[in-house]
Amino acid sequence: MAGLGAEAAALFRATLTHARAEWLESARFKAMWLYQIGWSFLFFVPLALTGTAFGDSGFEASGGGRSFLAYAVTGYVALHVAVAALWRGVEFLGRSNVTGTLAHVWVAEAPRWTALAGATIVNIGFALFQALLVLLIAIALFQGQGFAISLPALAAVLITLVAFFGMGLGFAGLGLVARGARFPSALSALAMVMAGATYPIAILPWSVRWIAYVNPYTYIVDLLRSTTIGTPSLFPIEVEFLVVAAIAFTSVIAGAYAYARCERIAINRGLVGLHA
Repeated sequence: MAGLGAEAAALFRATLTHARAEWLESARFKAMWLYQIGWSFLFFVPLALTGTAFGDSGFEASGGGRSFLAYAVTGYVALHVAVAALWRGVEFLGRSNVTGTLAHVWVAEAPRWTALAGATIVNIGFALFQALLVLLIAIALFQGQGFAISLPALAAVLITLVAFFGMGLGFAGLGLVARGARFPSALSALAMVMAGATYPIAILPWSVRWIAYVNPYTYIVDLLRSTTIGTPSLFPIEVEFLVVAAIAFTSVIAGAYAYARCERIAINRGLVGLHA
């Protein structure tokens, strides 16, 4: 038992070391912090204008709750944080390979996934900072609905991050093999459209609504929204927790396997450290 604890502590230290390196690389630019604030404001303005233009009349009847603004803000914030967990591994491996540092990271005396975990932690931190700014703007400037921070909401966020980090492992490995592929932009855009980020999926015709029901983003967003602003959930909240937990477990197992397999393929093909 003591040996298992020591190993877990070593993995934790290795992950924090990689996170510190990523933080020092990213946070040293003052313009980056100005970008965080500007992005948050510009991100929120279109949602506020849309809510002002169309109002909330009839929105609650479609399953969206009393406020379109609260619904849309929560949906986009949830997806933004989830995408931060999903795609940072792809970006980290691609950047490290181009700059020629990936091979050096991989020879460190720590599992290679700790580098991805460290980079992802920092990226999630930036996404959460932006999310907090958006929520504060929604509450303070535009009289947005209050957003409850409860234990179920925190549990939903934690499970969400685990789920998308697991998916991110698989996509990170795939990015090593299929270099230059534009997975993040294409899949993220499709997922955001079909997850009900700014509209209840109940308004979709059945010919396309089935896509939303097989989209993991849908349950992530719905669970986070239900536990923060109290909108009606697609399924009983206990069932949705089980669904998202199952998605998280499956994602980590499948993602780790896919990453390890793609990593071996990339090494055998000589795709690591080509500076291209």
